[in-house]
Amino acid sequence: MPVYNDSGEIHYSYKSCIEEYEYSYTDDSGKTIKKKVKEKRVITFNPKLQKKQLREINKLVEKVKKSKASQAKRDEYGDSAKYIEFKSADGKKAIASLNEKAIQKDMESAGYNLLITSEIKMDDREVYNAYHNLWRIEESFRIMKSELDARPVYVQKEDTIKGHFFICYVTVLLIRLFQFKVLKNQYSTSDICTFMKEFRLVKINNNRYINMTRASYFITNLAIATGQPVTNYYLTERQIKMMH
Repeated sequence: MPVYNDSGEIHYSYKSCIEEYEYSYTDDSGKTIKKKVKEKRVITFNPKLQKKQLREINKLVEKVKKSKASQAKRDEYGDSAKYIEFKSADGKKAIASLNEKAIQKDMESAGYNLLITSEIKMDDREVYNAYHNLWRIEESFRIMKSELDARPVYVQKEDTIKGHFFICYVTVLLIRLFQFKVLKNQYSTSDICTFMKEFRLVKINNNRYINMTRASYFITNLAIATGQPVTNYYLTERQIKMMH
């Protein structure tokens, strides 16, 4: 079933089924235990993802061809190693060749995803959206690591370590709320963090400051969205307190 975007183009297509699937595992005694679980499986196809993955596959194939021409060793192929196979005709020196079957298989599956969930009553689109929102969680951890210096931790006591991460979590929460609720998800967290780092004021007297922040499209729209005088050249003590 196709899902269309605002431009009338197919965003993705999906199809689902609910069945019992058998799983097996080995317990502590070494005994193999088999168990059937009722699951919903949603297969999706995304045209944009297909184009992206096909480009990546072709890029790796080109890398294989270049490495093959330069007689690279097996460990020099990196991610493209899955598209190369080494065969020995005389039992001595292995000759590198393209693994056409692996390339064809990946090309045929480009753009497809199989989503599996135990939430069998969940709507297919909800399953899709839940999966594709996982990247926001991953991005939040990247924010803590790159923007907030969550690691390495330069504290030793348990209370201070907990306090350090608590501050990081609260900061990410506030940034996310600001991003989605105030800026309507029109700007990235990187834009927000860059502004926070580069916002500079110089005090010229007891009640007056000069705004040294460089003008940008983001700051102009930030002023409109928040109603705050972040684009003003001169700022008073009262205006600064209001922004805080």
